[in-house]
Amino acid sequence: MLRRKRALTSSFGSVLFRSGVVTLALALAAPAAALAAPDSGSSDSGSSDFGSSQGPNIDPNNYAQDCPDVLVLAVSGATDSASDRNPLAEQASTVASNWVGNVTVPVGEANADSPGTVGWLYVPYASTYGFDVLDNVPTYHESIVEGVATTNRLMDEYKVKCGDRTKFVLLGYSVGGEVLDRLSTEIGTRDSSALVNGDDIAGVIMVGSPYRPAGVPNFGDEPGESLGGFMDQSPRDYGTLTDKVTWSCRPWDLACDAPDDIELLQLALEIISQMRLTVLNPVQTVSDFARAVTTIASRAIVDIATDKSWFTSDETLLQVLVRVADVDYTVADQQAVDALTPEQLLADLNWAMGPGAETVEAKLRAEATGFEENNKGIADVVLGPYLALGFLQHLSYWYNDPNDGYEWESEKMVAWITDLARTEREKKDATGPQTSTPETPAPETAPESRLLPEPGTVTRVSDLGAFLESQGIPVPEGMFPPQYSTVPDPAAPAPVPN
Repeated sequence: MLRRKRALTSSFGSVLFRSGVVTLALALAAPAAALAAPDSGSSDSGSSDFGSSQGPNIDPNNYAQDCPDVLVLAVSGATDSASDRNPLAEQASTVASNWVGNVTVPVGEANADSPGTVGWLYVPYASTYGFDVLDNVPTYHESIVEGVATTNRLMDEYKVKCGDRTKFVLLGYSVGGEVLDRLSTEIGTRDSSALVNGDDIAGVIMVGSPYRPAGVPNFGDEPGESLGGFMDQSPRDYGTLTDKVTWSCRPWDLACDAPDDIELLQLALEIISQMRLTVLNPVQTVSDFARAVTTIASRAIVDIATDKSWFTSDETLLQVLVRVADVDYTVADQQAVDALTPEQLLADLNWAMGPGAETVEAKLRAEATGFEENNKGIADVVLGPYLALGFLQHLSYWYNDPNDGYEWESEKMVAWITDLARTEREKKDATGPQTSTPETPAPETAPESRLLPEPGTVTRVSDLGAFLESQGIPVPEGMFPPQYSTVPDPAAPAPVPN
């Protein structure tokens, strides 16, 4: 793959730091090895700012204003963007800010000999966890909604301006990865007549995404971590974008390589995501907490009341609460009204106390077992390496040093985007100007639904060896041999223990 040409200084790269990492890693070797053992479960603002009189600092290799072959829309992580950010303006890349700038600018440099091939925009949105000391900032949920809306708006504007001359590459990190996961699943279902549809997207890469499906490959063809996103790691259908989406996830990054069965933590984060955590305004925080809990509880009641099969299903109450707490959850108003009339509620109560009493009792007994089963991964989060190394891994995607003989994730992203851009340029060169009336294209057929990852996909189990390798720390050959697994087929019968 193409290598990045420009090195950025980073405190991560110091010998002293890496020595400290090795010491800490070895101290965690025993619990890490236990977690990775086969029986542990580990295997299983807008473009209107373009002409600002303030003179934005636009990179000379950024051709975003000229309808490039590929336009990168970079959605950065929490605290790294704002609603009024100028999409074209460059900011200093540091350990704690402008992370995606470690990819966009080098992409421009890699394509400097081909003007007009690439351009990029930084998606303006209030990327926040909802926390501040004084200001009344948006909640995390509101941040996600704004990120999706702004990315959609920028694509719409450029499609109107550039037509089919420009394809989009979507790059999202952390919170931005969640934005792109939600956006990609929606774009993948759009009709071909939509202004922006799957044909307009050249590729999507989600970095450290909390919604990464467990076991999906990194960069399309590298074995990815066996576990998945902290908030949701279930298989996902991306429709027309299924073959265009990819991920980058580091071992033990709690955002994208989290243990399964941590639903109580997921519910807690969903509640926090709907709160404004203002330190000097605790009344507002308490009020938001009460509102979030009330909203989730009300949704759960309506959801169960409108689904008469719930009492005979395997879904637990905790799973219902997590599901209805999601920002995209919607309620069918008329169905809810019909299910919550006094007459219907009385009928449901009579059923629960009469003919359905045995079913209700069985459901309540199953709740205790289900609660324990659905939260067994919390012990792995607390006792494993996640709390000590997870944040380090989440920030380490942006290492870069073209002279160290190791290809870091940011360098792979540069090569991946450059390959897409040059492919689009080659398509244009091969087509050339049209001199005759183009043939009417054949009617498109809807793509077959396909979940990612596919059964049989090779994955890598996160262990000490994988961690050291991800940090570029050499270890003697054979000391920590890679541990691999495969994505199971959900339709296959469970193995019978001997």
